[in-house]
Formats: sequence, structure tokens, C-alpha cells
Amino acid sequence: MQGSRICLLVGGIVLAASASIVQADTLQPDPAWQQGKLDNGFNWQILSTPQRPSDRIELRLIVNTGSLVENTQQTGYSHLLSRMALVHNSALSPTQQRALWQQGMDPNHPLAPAITSYDFTQYNLSLPNNRPDLLKEALSWLAATAGKMNFSEDVVNSALGSDDPIATWPANPMDPWWRYRMKGSALLGHDPAARTTTPVDIAQLKSFYQQWYTPDAMTLFVVGNVEGRSLSELIGKYFSPLTGRRQTPAPMPTLSPLPHQPVSLVNKSLNQDRLSLMWDSPWQPIRDEQSMQHYWLSDLAREALFWHVQRALSESKAEGVQVGFDCRVLYQRAQCAINMDSDNAALNKNLELIARELAKIRDNGLPQDEFDALMAQKTTELNKLFATYARTDTSVLMSQRLRSQQNAVVDIAPEQYQKLRQSFLSGLTLPMMNQELRQQLSQELTLMLIQPQGEPEANMKALQESWMKIMTPPASNTSVSEDGKPEVSDIPKASQ
Repeated sequence: MQGSRICLLVGGIVLAASASIVQADTLQPDPAWQQGKLDNGFNWQILSTPQRPSDRIELRLIVNTGSLVENTQQTGYSHLLSRMALVHNSALSPTQQRALWQQGMDPNHPLAPAITSYDFTQYNLSLPNNRPDLLKEALSWLAATAGKMNFSEDVVNSALGSDDPIATWPANPMDPWWRYRMKGSALLGHDPAARTTTPVDIAQLKSFYQQWYTPDAMTLFVVGNVEGRSLSELIGKYFSPLTGRRQTPAPMPTLSPLPHQPVSLVNKSLNQDRLSLMWDSPWQPIRDEQSMQHYWLSDLAREALFWHVQRALSESKAEGVQVGFDCRVLYQRAQCAINMDSDNAALNKNLELIARELAKIRDNGLPQDEFDALMAQKTTELNKLFATYARTDTSVLMSQRLRSQQNAVVDIAPEQYQKLRQSFLSGLTLPMMNQELRQQLSQELTLMLIQPQGEPEANMKALQESWMKIMTPPASNTSVSEDGKPEVSDIPKASQ
């Protein structure tokens, strides 16, 4: 086997999403995150990191608007506004702005200066520490971008005529898989990378800006070695003058459930077949301990499943195959996949191998030694929690915060995380794990094959038949206890 990769839902050492106790107590947000709202509705959140004094100061301005609010005459306006913000700013001179951008990018973790998507526009700055003058200029630039943008023919033409450094989410909205995934969703007709038609109606563009760039639909996030009180005063100074309020709510982006029919797509950027086994379900926000418990049990079961499949492929000495496990939240849908990169000739053979292992886990459970090894690994990780947190740089802390906010997950303090995690690990048993695995592996999934351009089309019907032949469960038997009564359990069922 050539290697493996794993990216679990929410992932890493996010101090959110997780716990193991049954009481549905409301989670208390981490008090280290200072939060506030100005009179005009502008929101701000600050995490001071004295444990990382040399890290860069990360700033993200999130505007809750994107291509989904555009009508056909406004196509590309969200992307164009981000480009305009980079070529002219009413608060800084061209020299100041150039200096800000020269120092406002982290060379080790470069980010695009702005990202446009369907429902948000994000402005990114990463500043060197101990530069209060640069921090003030950054706040001044962001405030001007948020409410004092200059609209003129020269500025618009300058933005259209310059290189476009603005990124989009997703990175490639025309990706074949993403286009397929958007079927049945309003997202399909609102490409965040779309270019506006020229000549631009400047009055209409300004009206769009004033309608959607309102302070009550903005949040500024700051992570770094800053003094919270003085920074909050600066935020008030620069952002309080912003005016306007949303008169029309922005539409909520959603995706339809993923169809269960097998599908084959072509992607010219691939050089090897990729077969994915995809589970799709509604995403549930994590605001109380019961939902955390459910998430954490499911997440650990997925991780156990991945490592079992990886181990089986390694022991089988399968050639030309690489396996990965990926989970993510996409617009109210939780999607997990086992991804298998394989030579075309070995697709069916490798799929059957994976199917046999999954059926074995579903029917017989996870081996005790694998469960013990996973629990030992998680206990070791927990014992290193505070040391790991101290090594987590500000860019990662910022990414975790944005992800939890987007997915409606309450961030909790490291101390509370440690307590709940310990309770979870000490209470988890192999029967509990196996029941969760049975529930997950009994859910219907989608076979998705993406092939390189020019390769003969694979027989998806044959792949589906191979999968079903192995995975179709035997005739169901009601589980009965020794006293003849059906067994019951308080383990929560997986989300459907």
C-alpha cells in the first residue's frame, strides 16, 4: 500500500464538538474568547494568546454575503467588491496599503487576501507581532472596506484590469464532483468565481454594496498576543461609524441529500481512479453535552473504522492503492467518505476487499486489540492536551474558531474539554463502540467513482453489484437476551 491520509470531521484538537455524558446540559463557551457587539450591530471576537507571544496576529473580517444573494444582473458583484478593496481604500494611501499587504501575509501559511463564497466574503490579514501601528492600519483598512468603499469608474476598471488574487470556496466551483453535489440546490446558479459583465453599472454595484455590506452582518475575529480591552476600544473607534442595516435576510445555503445511486464522473486533474464510499446525513449543531456525546462516539467509531481498513489493506499487501478517510460539514449536511485511489484494473478487487472488512466489522464487531490500541492512543493524546494546545499557533486557532462558528459548535475551555474527554474515554466500552459501528455500516451509502480523462469508463453497475453482494446483511434476527426479551440500549442512534 502506498500510504494513507485521514481528515476527521471538525478534526484536530478542536476544543469544541465532543463529550460523553448523557445529561443535555448546555455547553458554556470558552471565556478566553472575548465577544462584543457595537451599537450598530457589528460583532467582534478576540482571543488573546500570551502563551504564543511570537506568533503573528491573525485577523478575519467575515461579511455574511456572497454570490447567493446576486440576481442575474448582479452576477460577479461579490467577487468584484473584494477585488476593488485591494486596489483602492479611502482610509490608507497607496503607499500605506502596499506596505500593509507586504507585511500582512504570513509567508509560512499564505492565505489569499480575500475569499468569496456563496454565503460569505472573508478578508484575511496576518500581521507580525509588536507592530501596533500596523494593527491600527489593518483595522482602518478593514473598516473602510466594510463601509466606505470608493465607487468610481477608475477604481472599478483598475480592479478588473489587475491580477485577481481573490480565492473562492470551494477552491474550484466547477469541479465535477462539486457540480454533481449541488444538484437540486440553489447554489448551482450562483458561482462565487463568476465574473461580472462589462461595462459595470456602477450605481447598481454601489447599491448592492450598501444593501449587503451592513455592520449587523459582519464579525471581526482577532487571535494573537493582544490586550483585549485596548483592542476592543480600537474596534469601537474604527467600526462604530459604519451605518446601515439588513432589510432583507440573506438566503440560507443548503444541499439536498446525496442520491444513493452510483455515479461516475471524469476529472482531468486526476491521474488515477478514485472510488469513494460516501455516507451523507443531516448535520446537527453541537450546543449541549448530549449532542457532543453523540458526535464524539460517532467520530471515534469512524476513526476506528478507517484504521481497521488501512490495516487490512496493508496486511493484504494490496498494490497500487491508497486509502483516505474524509469527513466534513457542507451546508447543513454531514458527509463522510472512504476514498480509495486505485489502478483501474484493481478497482473491483480492492472494493471487494474493503467491503469484506466492513461487513466483518458490522457483523462481528471491532477486535479487542484494535479497540484497546485506539483507546490507548486517545488517552495519550488527552494527557498531552495542554502541551499540544500551547504549541497550537494562532493561524490554527483562528481556523478552528471559524469552523466551529460556521458549523454551530460551541467552543469550550481546554479545562472543560479535558474533563469531558476523560469521562468519555473512561466510560466507553467495546460493546458501545460496536453498536455504533453497526449503526453506521447499516446506513445506505453512495458509490462515487471519479476517473482521469481519457480512461475507459468503468462499469459502475458491476461495482455496485460486487458491493451489494458482500454488504447485503443476512436475514435479520431480533437480538434477544437470556430472559427471552428483546435487548434495549441507551446508546443514541446515528443521525439519519
